[in-house]
Amino acid sequence: MTDRVTEAFIAAARTPGSALAKLDVGAALGSLGYDYLARPMFFDAAELDRFSADTARTVELIFALPDLLFDGDFARFRDELRIAPEHGRLMERAGAAPPRFGRIDAYHDGETFKILEFNIGSDAGGQDWVGAVPRALLEVAEFAGFAREHELTYTDTFPLVAQLLREAGGPDPVVALVGEPGDTDPGPWTPFRELLREAGFETYFGAITDLSVRGGRVFLGDVRLDVLYRLFLADSLDGDPAAAEIAQALHRTHADGGVVLWTTLESEVFGNKGCLALLNEPRVRRQLSTVDSQLLDRVLPWTRSLAAGDDIGEYLGRREQLILKPNGCFGGRGITAGWEVDEAVWRRALLDAAPGGAVVQERVVPRAEPVYDPATDEITPWEACWGLYHTPSGKFAGGGCRFLPHGSARISAPASGVPIEGRSIFESYRAGIFRYPGGR
Repeated sequence: MTDRVTEAFIAAARTPGSALAKLDVGAALGSLGYDYLARPMFFDAAELDRFSADTARTVELIFALPDLLFDGDFARFRDELRIAPEHGRLMERAGAAPPRFGRIDAYHDGETFKILEFNIGSDAGGQDWVGAVPRALLEVAEFAGFAREHELTYTDTFPLVAQLLREAGGPDPVVALVGEPGDTDPGPWTPFRELLREAGFETYFGAITDLSVRGGRVFLGDVRLDVLYRLFLADSLDGDPAAAEIAQALHRTHADGGVVLWTTLESEVFGNKGCLALLNEPRVRRQLSTVDSQLLDRVLPWTRSLAAGDDIGEYLGRREQLILKPNGCFGGRGITAGWEVDEAVWRRALLDAAPGGAVVQERVVPRAEPVYDPATDEITPWEACWGLYHTPSGKFAGGGCRFLPHGSARISAPASGVPIEGRSIFESYRAGIFRYPGGR
């Protein structure tokens, strides 16, 4: 069902001569390097607030898993997720648990939001555009008038992140974005660095191997740092003992209070896809309240763990309704959607993924989102993947949508390298999110 604001937007866009028909923020935001949809996403504010609260509670339950299952033994928790020992050594607990910051990927199935996965930690990107797109739209006079008429608002994630950094590192911390070994510039994080500088942060960039620990403090050259904004992942340190040693030293310094590592590699453990399967397991559900179990049923699709030696008969029989995701992979690597491949490729993917740990998740079909094409005067269905941020406040923290024509998305990136038809989800069009008052 289409919401009233989207219907009003399309009706206005179809009016002859309307500027809403050809909204184009590409020129204003060209430096970010994305493609943008000619309409934003509109959504009921009250429903987004409820879902944000549900998301925050789900994050709390993920962080509670070591206590629920292993009496707080973090090493056993990592082993349960089949995290490689060389990575696990970098993911030791360093003082207090990391902040509950990250981004979920979700679909709305027409009835409710379903969380596909969690990206927990500082390396959850997108903060450069989720506020910039709505701002650019509001520079268009006709859209600004439409926004006033329908009482539209948006939330910029970046100021919330800036506040978190100041709470962690002091009112005027010296910040360094810390990349992988060999990185010489921030790459796609360059716009984020500029946002930090515009917000008044003294901001630098360096590869992890450019840092040194002296006298209980961390330095980039001669610059003493207060906050390290981590961009590197544990697997980016593979085969580089010097980088791994520096990472461990940074974590020790963070634990001792000499620097703030925002966020520690411990975040990767909680962002591991295997956590979603654990939340579905009876041994966890037995310890949860009825309210929490109902919440998880509401926001999570059916998800099960896959390990070496597991019976894959059910998964083979339900191929067209299931998707396979390796536990520790990011950026779509290793994902195989059963409905995109044949039986042989699906079987091979299951068998290959099992030894390293993976999850099998029920397919969520996103609802169709109407998009008006002024060239044809037709309305065509698209689909949206929602990227919504969560912070320790538990309140709606902004986000954006990535759009593709409905049914055209190619999700699979199987390890086998088998070519898959369709359009990559990384070729999507960005759209900002505007909230409208509900109940009228």
